[in-house]
Amino acid sequence: MRRLIDMLRPRRKSSIETNAHGHAWSGGISADENSDSQDSYSVKVDEKSFDQIYVRLSGRIFMNNAELVREELVRTIRSQPLKNVVIDLGAVEYFDSAGAAILMEVQSVCREMDNSLKLVHVPSRIQSFFDLISIEHYKKAKVLGPRPAAGLLTQIGDGALKFHSNAVDILTFIGAAVIAFFQDLSRPRQIRWDPVWKLIERSGSDAVPIVLILNFLQGAILAFQAAIQLRKFGANIFVADLVSVSICLEMGPLLTALIVSGRSGAAYAAQIGTMQVNEEIDALRVMAIDPIRYLVLPRIIAVAFVLPCLTLFADLVGVLGGCVVAVVSLDLTPLSYFNQVHKILEVSDVAKGLVKSFTFGVEIAMIGCLRGFQVRGGAENVGKATTSAVVTCIFLLTVTDAFFAALFHYLPSVWKNWL
Repeated sequence: MRRLIDMLRPRRKSSIETNAHGHAWSGGISADENSDSQDSYSVKVDEKSFDQIYVRLSGRIFMNNAELVREELVRTIRSQPLKNVVIDLGAVEYFDSAGAAILMEVQSVCREMDNSLKLVHVPSRIQSFFDLISIEHYKKAKVLGPRPAAGLLTQIGDGALKFHSNAVDILTFIGAAVIAFFQDLSRPRQIRWDPVWKLIERSGSDAVPIVLILNFLQGAILAFQAAIQLRKFGANIFVADLVSVSICLEMGPLLTALIVSGRSGAAYAAQIGTMQVNEEIDALRVMAIDPIRYLVLPRIIAVAFVLPCLTLFADLVGVLGGCVVAVVSLDLTPLSYFNQVHKILEVSDVAKGLVKSFTFGVEIAMIGCLRGFQVRGGAENVGKATTSAVVTCIFLLTVTDAFFAALFHYLPSVWKNWL
């Protein structure tokens, strides 16, 4: 609105006169400007009550004198901040969009001072103009006002719709990836192996240091916590049982997958999201290149291969971290510790962890790529997609881990009953 008023700034000087009582101003084009009387206007103020300012506008209110009229009205209203404002338009001869902008400015000033604005004696031609530009809407609506808070049921409904939309997107993306995978299996020479090896290096070898450090600390933490209770019963040797089984079956695969999701999953979402913003994905489609086969499959293969390898390293250093704590805090020898690990830990426990890791790798790559393809807009949406990829990976990894825990618990008994 202020910009509109600035556009309406007059190019000629007008004279302003004050009556003897100090309550009226009249303005018009000065004689030395050779202007005609059609550019004259009048702003007169009457105080009809103690809580009200009565302003009479007359003459022509249009772009040549709009800024002068606005300044007089605003100055008059601000000079008496505790009074409501009534503007009489009965004597106005001409009125255009510049006058409407002035009234909107006056309404804004009145709202700031918690006063009301009322228009009286509005000619029919001006009222028709107000109806055309919906001035009442501008007087009542706050353009920058806060949105009303959604109710509880509305929030639940929005959450359900978002969950349904995400589920549909994930299933559709999985279907497209499976189709592309079997197409490549039928023609293995068309698989792009060069980017696969580069992705394996970035997702695997670059992640080895952080995976080793965190899993070593995780094994040490488990040993410390177990030692507090087992020392009471003289069962220090069973620290090896707890650490080895927990690390190989649960903590090693899950912690490694969380690390890779934070590195590779977020990186894939950011890379593909940036390509989406730069319209590189559309360029691939124009060149008849399937983005799923070109971008997604190499990443799925890389992470699905790398994550079980990282899990093996994680299992080894996790058990080693428990050994260090057992030797330092529980007076166990390394030989006795690893003998107990050999007795309790089975190959099936390690294999179960590797199966989990393979599944985790496929999920991480697919979620990261999916969030990247969903990016629309600019850099802000790329950041949101990256965050969403990590959060979704953590959620799906936890759900998948719970599923495998229940499966490995009930599958042996079901298998025996079936046989």
